[in-house]
Amino acid sequence: MKKILIYDDEGQIAKDLKEKLKALPVVEKDYEIIALHQEEFEKSMAALKERRSQVRSRGEWPDSSETDLDEAAIFIIDYDLFNTNPFLTGEDVAYSARCFSKCGLIVALNQYYEVDFDLTLKGHIESFADLNINTGQLGNPNLWGGDGPEFYPWYWSVLPKFQQTFEQRVNDARSNLNDKPICEVLGFELERFDFLPRSISQFIGAEPKKTTFREFVQKSGSGMHHSDSEKANDDILARVGAARISKWLERMIMPELDIVVDGPHLISRYPSLLGDKKEEIQTWNKTASRMDYAELGLKIETIKDAQIGKDFWFSRPVWFWDKVHVNSEILEVREPWETFRPDWVFCEDTSKFHSKDECKEFVAKVESPFARRFVKEVDDIKYQPRVRFSL
Repeated sequence: MKKILIYDDEGQIAKDLKEKLKALPVVEKDYEIIALHQEEFEKSMAALKERRSQVRSRGEWPDSSETDLDEAAIFIIDYDLFNTNPFLTGEDVAYSARCFSKCGLIVALNQYYEVDFDLTLKGHIESFADLNINTGQLGNPNLWGGDGPEFYPWYWSVLPKFQQTFEQRVNDARSNLNDKPICEVLGFELERFDFLPRSISQFIGAEPKKTTFREFVQKSGSGMHHSDSEKANDDILARVGAARISKWLERMIMPELDIVVDGPHLISRYPSLLGDKKEEIQTWNKTASRMDYAELGLKIETIKDAQIGKDFWFSRPVWFWDKVHVNSEILEVREPWETFRPDWVFCEDTSKFHSKDECKEFVAKVESPFARRFVKEVDDIKYQPRVRFSL
């Protein structure tokens, strides 16, 4: 059975989080959930420190080296670890776990404590955690693929599904460490990288459309520290590269909506892709799925050529926007005046369409012309930075 490891320097909190997850049937049936004791955590940190030393000197750690983190499909770590080590943070642990263990996804808690919903939509690309959330949201069934409360940020992935595809991303990066630029591995045409805003492309390196996974991890400044990566073997470079590029896709590429576009934002522009049921809001909500293209209820054959080839790199179905908006098989492309204008809009905080009079507009921190988005503003949820409501 797959394992979820949790560590908080206040042991009771870790136990409470464990019980919250065990109470979710979608989690309990597939995962063994373990709250690490301080001694176990410190033993793992000592092992990671020794591995880091070995990687710096010989490029890899010994096969005999052991840590619980290697067996973690998902590792959950609190940010404030003062009671364990006043000089250690959850971000330090996330970096070490990603670079010097074989753990799957990393979830960091409370690093950005005053934010439940990020109105920039861009997240925290600098963090080595795959997801940054507050403790209060960890038990939200929506995050785990269950049926949960109204609050369900569209930028969340379904953790079990995204964890299952993590090794596919690692294997793809490992198979293409040196031979192809990252953009080619992902299936992006080189010309697309020419048009990426500098604020997005610079994450990959000085020449993003030429940068390989190896160069990205070792030289971009967004991968490993230079002293850690200089001799690191291919397996280490692949795991780090896959995780960091995956987060770049999720939190920098996807929010733009003019590089790739997802189901609900696609039909907001081209309702005809819903067919005859475009006047029913339930049909629109069906497109807000993070699972499979076939579940969306879209006329996907019409836009099949725009579909991402390696869909395991993304947490939800997406299409290349530059191929969609020139497709004359789409009614609104061919006859823009025929656009159906619904009375509802897509809300980024609930992953659903709602009547316009229930929603509040904000401006996401994106470079594209599609910056204006909507939230329903769920009670008791902290939305930050609130200046985004007044731009």
